[in-house]
Amino acid sequence: MISICIPIHNFYAYPLARRLSNQAKSSKVDVEIICIDDHSSGYYLSQNKGLTEVGQYIKLAENVGKSKIRNLFLKYATGEYLLFLDDDSLVEDDKFLRKYSNAIGSNPQVVVGGRIYDERGNDQEHRLRYLYGTQIESRNAEERRKHPYQSFMTNNFLIRRDVLEQIKFDKRISKYGHEDTLFGYRLEQAGIPIVHIDNPVINGQVETNAEFLHKTVTAVENLSFIYNFMWEDQRFCQSVKLLRTYAQVRRLGLHKLVYYVFRMLRSPMESHFVSGTGISLKQFSFYKLGIFIKKIHFEDSEWV
Repeated sequence: MISICIPIHNFYAYPLARRLSNQAKSSKVDVEIICIDDHSSGYYLSQNKGLTEVGQYIKLAENVGKSKIRNLFLKYATGEYLLFLDDDSLVEDDKFLRKYSNAIGSNPQVVVGGRIYDERGNDQEHRLRYLYGTQIESRNAEERRKHPYQSFMTNNFLIRRDVLEQIKFDKRISKYGHEDTLFGYRLEQAGIPIVHIDNPVINGQVETNAEFLHKTVTAVENLSFIYNFMWEDQRFCQSVKLLRTYAQVRRLGLHKLVYYVFRMLRSPMESHFVSGTGISLKQFSFYKLGIFIKKIHFEDSEWV
């Protein structure tokens, strides 16, 4: 049996759970559906009350974050395999569950299905998220297999129960961003293979440019938090593009110069990103590097 695990936070997840329930019945795939709400507002709790019709619906009294909540599913799931899906996922392939069920036949330890983006999100107000998603995150299985651990994503993956019990998500990470980066690295350290297949979900919530910019800052700051306890592990640092770039800049003694330029350009860059016109992902990478250097070196400095 597959335990479908959907962490929820301030999102209407009932349509996803209902669709998966209907698909499981029509395709005769043995599943259970478990939804854990990470202390959403009352509005979303009311919206999602129908989740009790399709499976377990657990509501947490306090927000525990993206790592702890995934580990918590072990308490409620009874299946040998746990299938994790983000609450905003859109499943339009009627064979979605069947593909995972077929994959289980070879007894894999971890399977990643991938993600794609709907063209409906490709407008000026959402362009930053759409471009980043389609050019950086959306990869078919063949491309992901070239770097299987760096291509690990938590939005759509299947994991054997005993593997999650062994590795688990790092409970120190409570905020948004890069918990999947560290988990993928832990899988590599443990020698646990990742199977990549073409079984994507559609990223259903394409944030506005302003929303994605804010989430990016949070994610980079969270990476700096991870870096503070992982910086001595050079294999980890080399596995993350932003950390490789930072190490190179730091080695050349250019981090102060980069930060100086970042400070001068931050406001116009942010206005440019929010406008949604002529966005350069190289410029966006420089912006993220500036945020990282600020957090690591200048957070409490008069340079801030």
